[in-house]
Amino acid sequence: MSDAMVGLTEMRKKCLKDIGFERFINFSITELPGALLYYVVDKFHPTSMELRLEKGSIKITKQRIHDMIGVPMGKMKLKDLEQRDPDDPFIAEWESQYSNVTKITPAAISTEITSTFDADFIFTINFLTLFASTMGTVDNGAKVFPTVLKHVKENDVISDIDWCRYILECLRTSRHNWEKVKKGDFYYGPATFLCLLYLDSTNFPQFQVMRHRPAMRTWNTQAMRKRIGMEIKENCLGKLEHHEKFDPEEEQTGLNFYKGMDVYNEPLPPKRPETK
Repeated sequence: MSDAMVGLTEMRKKCLKDIGFERFINFSITELPGALLYYVVDKFHPTSMELRLEKGSIKITKQRIHDMIGVPMGKMKLKDLEQRDPDDPFIAEWESQYSNVTKITPAAISTEITSTFDADFIFTINFLTLFASTMGTVDNGAKVFPTVLKHVKENDVISDIDWCRYILECLRTSRHNWEKVKKGDFYYGPATFLCLLYLDSTNFPQFQVMRHRPAMRTWNTQAMRKRIGMEIKENCLGKLEHHEKFDPEEEQTGLNFYKGMDVYNEPLPPKRPETK
């Protein structure tokens, strides 16, 4: 996702703002810390929709998803939208972009976005499919599902779709699928959301980062790695006290990695080698 969201033209930025996804402009999370990822997936219980930590459980709702990644929480379910006809020419047009690959993956879509410049409906479906696969789920072969392609049409109001519900449904199904193939295999679900939920909800005094809404404004990959590395070193991963409910008026101290809609601070510098 991050590669495709860097260097967008002004027209593409406007397109994302028009559909309610402007918070993904300059998306700054390139990779998730493996230790954190497997911990939060293991502690997520899909039946009760909770992240169960040692100091208490965190209930996962559509509002929580909106608080973490800021996507539209409209009134329409994605899968309730009328499907395209199987012979709709737009399907063939969209798929023709990927005639040179054996399967359409998030990486293939990211490459297509970065190698083109149009801000048309093809770009919109490319972006939404990339979002639905990287923030939602893909099949166990990393192939994207055609849900967006089949359901989102030119005249649909995309910001009226409940994208938070879509992520919630992906959480339920992907966790059950992960249990079937069992741990050790890659998790193909909403990993970014789960990691952000953990980082935003728990208080680690030794590495204070200013909280924002949505929470993905708060974190980049380097900061995630830094904090989780410190938690592991101090043997407190999953054992932290929880933050109080987020208050946008509360005065905060700590590192601030967000400086506006389109601008992020430089990431943390690499750790210098210790000298004796």
